[in-house]
Amino acid sequence: MISKVGQIMLYVNNQDQSRDFWTEKLGFHVVSEETSGEMRWIEVAPAKGETSIVLHNKEFVAKMIPV
Repeated sequence: MISKVGQIMLYVNNQDQSRDFWTEKLGFHVVSEETSGEMRWIEVAPAKGETSIVLHNKEFVAKMIPV
């Protein structure tokens, strides 16, 4: 039985717009913003939540994993 979800990966067309939506409209905060080479991800979470959402660039991920 699943009792906890740590992270949810969300593939988005525009990471900056998505970050702004989650933070400005829904009140989440940015846990981290990381870049490694061409890959960038933004982790957002509610103030008292245990689950975070990681925003990935949909186009970049599709190029890495074309299936």
